[in-house]
Parts: sequence; C-alpha cells; structure tokens
Amino acid sequence: MDILFLRQAHHFIKKSDPPLKAKIKEEVLKIADTPTLGEPLHGNLKGLRSHHFRFVRTHYRIAYFVKNDLIIVTVASRENFYRDLERNR
Repeated sequence: MDILFLRQAHHFIKKSDPPLKAKIKEEVLKIADTPTLGEPLHGNLKGLRSHHFRFVRTHYRIAYFVKNDLIIVTVASRENFYRDLERNR
C-alpha cells in the first residue's frame, strides 16, 4: 500500500522537528499496517478516520482515508484540529 500525503500534512511534517517527524512516521506506518486503527469520523467528515497519538505532552491527530492507497489528509496538534479539518475539506 502506498502512502500519499496531501499538502497540509506534507507541510506540517516538513516544518516539524526531527524527533516529531520520526514519531509521525512511526504512527503512519502503524496506520498502513492496520488501516482501521483510527476512529471513523461523522457528520461532514464522514469517510475520514482519525488516529490519535501523544508526543512530548502534546496530543496530535492524523486524519486519513484509504482508497487503494493510504491518503494522509492532515497531521496537526489536537487544538482546533476538527474545526480546521472541516474548513479545509
């Protein structure tokens, strides 16, 4: 399964510190192994899944969907994550 990152996710990862990049990579590989790992989202975000993880006392989310490939929509801290995701959808 190929992993594709949309623009926002790619930008967030690019500007992150190396330890956070490594943690994101680890979490994305977990999702690739088990695509149903994240919680299915509802309402306007139906069709997406959200995987939660912590890194250095901060909660992060990865929003993704699977359509032949694993497509990472966004990666961000928990603060305003769903509001921003809905606005950009």
